[in-house]
Amino acid sequence: MATDCLRSYLRKGRWEYGKEYFRDGVLILPHVHPAAHSEETKNFKIRKDDVFMSSFPRAGTHLTCELIQSVLNFGSTRELWNQQIHDRVQFLQFSREVILGTTPSIEDPGSSPLPRAEAAQSQRLFFNHMNYEFVPNDVKRGKCKVIITHRNPKSTYLSWFYLLRDGFKGMFDWDSPLTWEDFSAAMLTGETKDMPGFCGTWFDFYKQWWENRTPNMFFLNYEALMKDAPKVIMELAKFLEKDLNEDRIETISQHIKFDNLKKSPGFGEAFARLEVLGKGAAPHMRKGKIDDWKNVFTVAQSEQFDKLFQEKMKDTGFPEPIYE
Repeated sequence: MATDCLRSYLRKGRWEYGKEYFRDGVLILPHVHPAAHSEETKNFKIRKDDVFMSSFPRAGTHLTCELIQSVLNFGSTRELWNQQIHDRVQFLQFSREVILGTTPSIEDPGSSPLPRAEAAQSQRLFFNHMNYEFVPNDVKRGKCKVIITHRNPKSTYLSWFYLLRDGFKGMFDWDSPLTWEDFSAAMLTGETKDMPGFCGTWFDFYKQWWENRTPNMFFLNYEALMKDAPKVIMELAKFLEKDLNEDRIETISQHIKFDNLKKSPGFGEAFARLEVLGKGAAPHMRKGKIDDWKNVFTVAQSEQFDKLFQEKMKDTGFPEPIYE
C-alpha cells in the first residue's frame, strides 16, 4: 500500500503524545527540538505584548510573519527588506543551529530554542507550527494575541508535498523521489499516523485551534489576503490595535506581493541556510497561487478530498476553504 510506503520513509522521525487530543501520538520530523513538546514549553512565560503565530506548514506562515511585522511597524517595511526573516522571529520548535543550517546532520536538532526566545527583547513574534495542545499555557490563558493562518487544504498539502520531496530530502531514506501517488494516498486517509510533519493532519491542526478559539485569536485566511489584501490588512491592524491610514495599508499591500517578496533578501532567501535539511535543495517560495492544486489533483482525488473535509470538519463552523 502507498501509505505503508510513505511510512517506511519515516524512520528518522519520532512520536510525541498528548494528553487531550494526540493521545495516539503525532509524528514529528527530526529537526523539531524535543523541548517543543515538553513541560518546559508548557510553562514558558509569555509576555502581554507578544504575538504568537501558528499555522500548518505551507499555509502562508512566512507571509503572515512578514505581514504582522509590517503592521507592527506601522507600514514601515524598509528594515524588513534586508534582515533575514528567521532572525526577526522567535521559535519554540527549532533550534538556532537548525535555523542557521549548522547542525551536523538532520538527526541532530541542536540546542533548546527556549533560552534564546526567553531572552529576546520585546516585542516578540513567535513563529510556529504548533498544535494547540502543545503551546505554552499562557497562550491558552489569553495572555497575548494569537494569529492562526489557514490556507485551503488542497493547496497546503500540495505545497507540503513539494517541500518534503525537494527541500527536505535529508530527512528520508528514499532512493527515488517521493511521489504524489504515495503522498496523496497518505493524505486521503485523513489519519495522523500517516502524515509526516509537525502537527498531524490539516484537520487535526485547525479543528483543535478552532474549537479552542477565544476573542484574542485572529484567524487569517491566505486566500482572502491574496484576493483583497487591503481589507485583510485593515482587519489585522484593528486586531493588533494599530492605526494605519490608507497609504500605509497600500504600502504593506505592495510589500507582501509574491514577486516583491521573492526579490527581498530577507524573505525570498528564507531557506538558504537550511541545507542540512535538504542536502542543498531547500525551495521556499513556489508560486503563491490559490488554485495550483488543480494542476496536480485528479478529479477523483479532489472529490475524495472534498468528502474527507466534510467528514472531518462537519458541524465545526470552520470557514469553508476558498479553492479558486
